[in-house]
Amino acid sequence: MIDDPVNLDGHRSAAERRASEMRRRAANGQPPLAHPQQLHLESLEDQMLAEPARTWAEVLKKWRFLLDRYAKTPEAGDERIQKLIKRALGDMERLRKREERK
Repeated sequence: MIDDPVNLDGHRSAAERRASEMRRRAANGQPPLAHPQQLHLESLEDQMLAEPARTWAEVLKKWRFLLDRYAKTPEAGDERIQKLIKRALGDMERLRKREERK
């Protein structure tokens, strides 16, 4: 008997892995991501990981993406957390505009 778990995802195609992820999300009570949206998010994540930010505008874009993603999680459902996220996003937008004027 083998004690180590078998990584079945390693044997699946990309489409099969996406389908498995959708089933897992449903089983864990999370809403399934729409297929085109999921591909778009994966593309954004790939771009963010490709290289470090070179400007403050790029940093703000990454933080906005992460905060938007976090805001949609059950952990961020608290009204106070939502208010903090909106305030942080507003601050980022204000600072971005100030940087553009320089």
